[in-house]
Amino acid sequence: MRNLDILRPLSAAAILICLSANASRAGDFVPADLGTASVQSTSQSSSQPNLDVPRQMIAFRQTATAMRLEGEDAAKELTFYLSADQVTTAGILRLSYTNAVSVMPDDAVLDVELNGKPLAAFPIRSPNGPATHDIPVSAKDLTVGWNQVRLRAKQHHRIDCSVQATYELWTQVDPLVSGFLTSARPKDGDLASLLSVGRNGEGATEIRVIAGNDAPQTTLRDSLSIVQTLAVVLGREDLSVTVGDVGGSGPGIDLYLGDPSNTKLPQPARDALTTAPRGLFVSQGENGRHIVTMRGSNKSELQSLLLSAVNGPLLPLIRANKLAMTETRIDGESPGTHPLSSVGYQTTPFAGRLFQTSFDVVMPADFYPGDYATVDLNLNAATAPGLAPGTQLLVRVNERAVASLVLYDPEGATLKDKPLELPLRAFHPGVNHVRVLAEVPLASDLTCDPAARDEARSRFLLLEETTVTIPPLARAGRLPDLAAFAGTSFPLKGSAAFDLYVDTATPARLGSALTLLTRLAMSAGHPLPAELKIGRPDPRQTTNALIVGAGGEPLELAALAGQKGDRLQPSATDDLITASVTAGDQLSDSQALLDAFQVETRLEHDQLSLKSRASDWVARVSTTVNRWLAYKDIGREDVKIDPRDRLISVRQVASAESAAVWTYVNAADETMLQQGVAELTKPATWTALEGGEAVIRRSDLELVNRYPESYSFFPITDTSPANLRRLAAAWLSDNFIIYVGLVLALMGGFGWWVGYVVPRKGVRTVE
Repeated sequence: MRNLDILRPLSAAAILICLSANASRAGDFVPADLGTASVQSTSQSSSQPNLDVPRQMIAFRQTATAMRLEGEDAAKELTFYLSADQVTTAGILRLSYTNAVSVMPDDAVLDVELNGKPLAAFPIRSPNGPATHDIPVSAKDLTVGWNQVRLRAKQHHRIDCSVQATYELWTQVDPLVSGFLTSARPKDGDLASLLSVGRNGEGATEIRVIAGNDAPQTTLRDSLSIVQTLAVVLGREDLSVTVGDVGGSGPGIDLYLGDPSNTKLPQPARDALTTAPRGLFVSQGENGRHIVTMRGSNKSELQSLLLSAVNGPLLPLIRANKLAMTETRIDGESPGTHPLSSVGYQTTPFAGRLFQTSFDVVMPADFYPGDYATVDLNLNAATAPGLAPGTQLLVRVNERAVASLVLYDPEGATLKDKPLELPLRAFHPGVNHVRVLAEVPLASDLTCDPAARDEARSRFLLLEETTVTIPPLARAGRLPDLAAFAGTSFPLKGSAAFDLYVDTATPARLGSALTLLTRLAMSAGHPLPAELKIGRPDPRQTTNALIVGAGGEPLELAALAGQKGDRLQPSATDDLITASVTAGDQLSDSQALLDAFQVETRLEHDQLSLKSRASDWVARVSTTVNRWLAYKDIGREDVKIDPRDRLISVRQVASAESAAVWTYVNAADETMLQQGVAELTKPATWTALEGGEAVIRRSDLELVNRYPESYSFFPITDTSPANLRRLAAAWLSDNFIIYVGLVLALMGGFGWWVGYVVPRKGVRTVE
């Protein structure tokens, strides 16, 4: 039986349950070290849990990037899952953090709320290493299922009171050490206990598929639907799938599937399946390891048992994930108006210099960005009297500044449904991150006297009644579009099967391929109908394909000239290019020496001849005009990538001999493939993929996107006049020269008609 026969009913069931919503992230389960000397206990209740009882930790479901509090007044919401027994036994909320050295320790504070009630507050004073606080929690403050922790950090700069200095303020909560400590162990057979699986030392949630070394692809073909289902249930953005013939160690999941009578399975898998009941079952292993077994005689039975689990004990977990996702993102599928309160924003008076808040907008897979409409941010806000000139509000979409509004008014300003237009061109299919910033300085900030700071006097207020209006969108699927691929799994998310090709059946390559597949399943919100194949695709095949390999792509295809991506790693590099002499695969050749020499010896601009300066000015003006005409972002200069500096590349193309879409994921070797997939699937990187080709560089782990000169379109499903009109407007905005040419041609035609045709062919009065 083909793997498609297994996945198609499962996908249909999952779609009905999830309704294409992305799954939320789940809780974690990692060993807790209660003997750490830096742990501080915060007394909160007379009925405190006994600290001497051995405990294990259920970590927050959020990853590290979602646990970073930046700016003067930042808030984050974290969640963890508890069973009824874990609620009854109460526990301890553990928070471990470190902060920027620029944070002033005298007045920095972290406020903690649990399920909407104040729980604790403690100073932020740990720039030299992590500090850990234990907060006892009674049973009455907990709830069965998801519990919500709200953190609010209020922090100021030590020596600098400028608006720019606020960007240096941050407090990072450690996802490996922070969480909820409980003495109640999960029960075997309770599938909800999967939500408490812990992360490994690399900060990833590992799912390890146990398969034989001789032909692992045989077991993996049967595991595709199960692994994807686990990913959707967990909903984590830090999943890592590995393949091996023995179980792993430390926090994670070991997956055993099949029948114990199958001699092709490794002995550890046969032993685990022998003692397991039929169907999907979970038990607790050692050191936070979860053992998941899926026992069935054949593919048909495995499918039936998995569907029973999806429609049974996994159903409330999937529904809870769907609800959590709708409460954190604005859905752009249909036109509508959404208040910020619908995505968790709470009105809070702001007394600092730079106000920040953010939210996500999810655009559909076939969204066609263009200048035919705008997303309207209708502001309900107020500023205090006495603010200094320069008070303004900025909006960034996917880390690009797209709109601004002057807020300066000596007597204060009140905004009521003030529209701020965000261009649709700034958005892309999938997840779009929108940041709202308000710079509200006072003249007294220039003196920078901490003693004179008045926190009781607010400067800015953004009301939760502020709304975001999504207009009707032009709908037409484009190729290539890595944003749609990463954000919505387009064009793989439909009911039609696609092929998952791995060039060689090694554990490293198979694990990397399954990691990508689980990330795509999370983007789609349900398991995808993939068929695992080993080798390279036939150019004549008519099905879409995801092709994962190491070393098989010609080197010249990796020599890219693209545009910088929107995400930069914290590490910075100088303009000076230095050459080094190292062994192995490090960059060191004559070209590097020449580049370094030219950079080091180049003349300053005022030392150049008049001719050189004029040529340079003309070249820069020409580039700026051309980029403006092509609607490219000015300032995002083209960059060259040395093929040897490529860690991993993603490239989407049309099949040479069919209408299929092929997406290549390639690295030079298996080690780079594993490292590259780990970097590629990080939340910040995954949502930043755009264009037709993307590369992560080895030297600085920077994402570089390459945008195609033109796009091809899939068959348009919405042929209504309104959608066709929007598509025409979007296409003309993409092809500005054609638009200008048409306008000039119409003006010329009208002038010719008025000046030539009318005097000669018009009706004359007979005298």
